[in-house]
Amino acid sequence: MTLRASLFLLIAVILLGCSTPPKSIEHKPQVILKLDDLGYEEGLVHPGWQKVVDFLNEEKVIGTIGLIGDSFLEGDSAYFQWIKDRHEEGYEIWNHGFCHCKPMVDSVEHREFRGMSFGYQLNQVQQTQQLAKEKVGITLTSFGAPYNSTDSATAAALAQIPELTIWMYKETTFPTEKTILPRIPEVNIEYPVHVPDVDQFKAGYAQFKSEPVLIIQGHPRSWTEDSIRWDNFTAIVHFLKSEGVTFTTPQAYVRGMK
Repeated sequence: MTLRASLFLLIAVILLGCSTPPKSIEHKPQVILKLDDLGYEEGLVHPGWQKVVDFLNEEKVIGTIGLIGDSFLEGDSAYFQWIKDRHEEGYEIWNHGFCHCKPMVDSVEHREFRGMSFGYQLNQVQQTQQLAKEKVGITLTSFGAPYNSTDSATAAALAQIPELTIWMYKETTFPTEKTILPRIPEVNIEYPVHVPDVDQFKAGYAQFKSEPVLIIQGHPRSWTEDSIRWDNFTAIVHFLKSEGVTFTTPQAYVRGMK
């Protein structure tokens, strides 16, 4: 090797040794806004729902809407159109049961999807599925139980409805073939339920931001009568945007997994 070639080789080795390694790209989770308890109220929807939708649209943030099925029995064409409009905007409408009620059996209080028979639970899910098709032309593909309370009969009932492919916040070990989107209790909008808290959210987010997806639950009906609750909710959305997360829906997230 000539002297010149040796010098070039030495310089190359020095430069490579001094070069800064490329920085790894920081992981950003995807976020699903699991918004619960849509029903027909005050001639259309509760003002909290409209305010939340207006805010999210202004922020160019997508969310999901948990539909209570018996609202189709009370609602009118304006209510149906409101749901259709949200669907067209990209919100995922999902099955949140039929009555969001606490049935009494032999003087004992149960939940719509815990402690009730297989036949009862299947009927509750099917009614909401069918009414969504009839009234707004939407086939619901995701399910989340009222109170997040389920049992083995729930898993058996959902198995009879193949178009429901996603189960949010399944909290039992009973087997299912549905895609489960789990709950992380430390990462939520509300602490406690109905009360958004941006500081607690940030603490939970810092702990679990390496997760691929965060499904965070909230109740828009509860946020507009108290300005502090509303400010905390909007601060959570602004914080997530500043973090560079991707807002998504259950359907979109699961499609991306495949």
